[in-house]
Amino acid sequence: MSVYLYTDNPERIDHYGRPSKWFMDYPSEYLDSLVQELKSVELMFQVEFGLQLFLTWGTLLGAIREGDLIPHDFDIDVAYVSRARSAAGVTRERKRIFDHFAGFDRIMPGHSPGRFMLRAVRSPSGRFDHGIEVFTGFVTGARFFGYPTLPGTLPSRAIRPFRQATLRGVPFAVPRQAERMLEQCIGADWRIPRLPKDHTDPAGRYACFVFLYPPR
Repeated sequence: MSVYLYTDNPERIDHYGRPSKWFMDYPSEYLDSLVQELKSVELMFQVEFGLQLFLTWGTLLGAIREGDLIPHDFDIDVAYVSRARSAAGVTRERKRIFDHFAGFDRIMPGHSPGRFMLRAVRSPSGRFDHGIEVFTGFVTGARFFGYPTLPGTLPSRAIRPFRQATLRGVPFAVPRQAERMLEQCIGADWRIPRLPKDHTDPAGRYACFVFLYPPR
């Protein structure tokens, strides 16, 4: 953990400037339970859908850089590579996954065709303060498309076969070339810790993700 980032007790906000519940403010036992719940969700994806979840975005960054959740992060990010080869097939598969978890009342508000958030475990306050966000990915023409910011700029071989990294001591699948993915989605300086207010998302919408964007 890069302690110097937090010496001034920064405001708890996300990278959009919204109030956020940072992991660093929660006990270790609770964070361990979040990671164990992620392991359970990983098994559900394997058994129910024949899909392997892998760490992505901020959770991937934490696992590769620190072997832990990033202290100022506020949810867990995972993705899967669809088995479908058409937009319609990706959509059908995603609906089947979504409906499965909705049947157990696991879906949190704010979902879109390209991503949804699962309830994880209750925090010490009794609330569901953090979720597991599941992102859709697919392969076309040997290129990987990772919603919402990797529009085919990585070859599929950069993602699979997966390798392993540990998150709080628990092994998870990560992209084969995880460092290359982090460079593309975060920047060449991804090894340097930064607060959410210093992070900017890549701008723009991509034609390849039109069917995964939320309706306007």
